Amino acid sequence: HTILVLTGISTRDEALAWLQSQELAVFDFYAGKQGIGVDALAVVPLNAVFFALGLAMLQGMIPLDEVPQDFTPKAVLLCVPPFRHTHFNGKQIGVHNRTDELYEIFAFNLYPGPSAKKGVYGILIDIGAREGWIAPHCSAVQVITPYDNSTIIMHEGASGGGKSEMLEPV
Repeated sequence: HTILVLTGISTRDEALAWLQSQELAVFDFYAGKQGIGVDALAVVPLNAVFFALGLAMLQGMIPLDEVPQDFTPKAVLLCVPPFRHTHFNGKQIGVHNRTDELYEIFAFNLYPGPSAKKGVYGILIDIGAREGWIAPHCSAVQVITPYDNSTIIMHEGASGGGKSEMLEPV
């Protein structure tokens, strides 16, 4: 998976024009969680609705009748799968276009992992850094003892960084 920074507007404009010609699945979701994340919007062609389902399962889709009135997307994920072949030589490409007003992810692929999971994490890192909050990249576990004591252990580290293989005491 390659992440590029969108430098020209022509590919973006072409992608938006292509999306306008499609039947779309559009839904609101929270990048992160409600109250500690970012309001976001997904725009996916109907013939790639399994991508939307994967995103909804990873992030949680907000039912239409439960979208808060003050819901204001700071991020949008746009799925434009044919561009993988027409613009990017068959490569799985995710393009992050960061502006002061909106964080756009163009998923020029049909693989929810890099675009939906890691892409949303990119949203959280970027907007969190600008707004002064932290988006940890970690594994966490909650342990509840027989005496109802609760301890949460968070182990910071990137996906695939070897946290579970670590043999050193923490």
